[in-house]
Amino acid sequence: MQASAILNTFTSILPLSEKEIEDFIQVTKQEKLFKGDLWIKENKRNENIAFLLNGYLRKFYVDNEGKEITDYFYFESDFCTELPSIIGKTRPNSNVIAMEDTDLITFSYADFDKLRLKYQSFERIYSILLEQTFLRFYNRTVSLIQQTPKERYDELVRMRPLVLQKVTQYHIASYLGISYQHLSRLRSVK
Repeated sequence: MQASAILNTFTSILPLSEKEIEDFIQVTKQEKLFKGDLWIKENKRNENIAFLLNGYLRKFYVDNEGKEITDYFYFESDFCTELPSIIGKTRPNSNVIAMEDTDLITFSYADFDKLRLKYQSFERIYSILLEQTFLRFYNRTVSLIQQTPKERYDELVRMRPLVLQKVTQYHIASYLGISYQHLSRLRSVK
């Protein structure tokens, strides 16, 4: 198993003992998604957390007219989960799909919760990752309210350069909350 990538992420936050590493590895498994596979499906419980080793996932919602609204892109070394539905014990209202073949390390939220109770270091790592996730979604919400589409596009390109390499223009436009035509005009302006 390629657990070293996720362990590097954890230890960049806080050093872990050999026993902590060993106990964490015991609750993980490696999974492969093929392009088009859903990792999280609307209305179907998924209580796992994924760490992307490689590949690309896209989170989206389906509106009342059946149109997909892109919410986020996950790339190598990103964590992906539907935490609100796990914590709230509800079914997800979003989907996460593999946009290309993707390798994941997965573990259940319940197993990680047990590690958090057993080891203070995992509680601290969880807290920091949760804060980072909160800030990411807060900043996205604020950007949709306060920034122009051009400012949102420029920030996306600056913060997530892989988006331009891997994501279709249609999905970028959906993420930015604009039409494909509007995105084309923004991109043509230097």
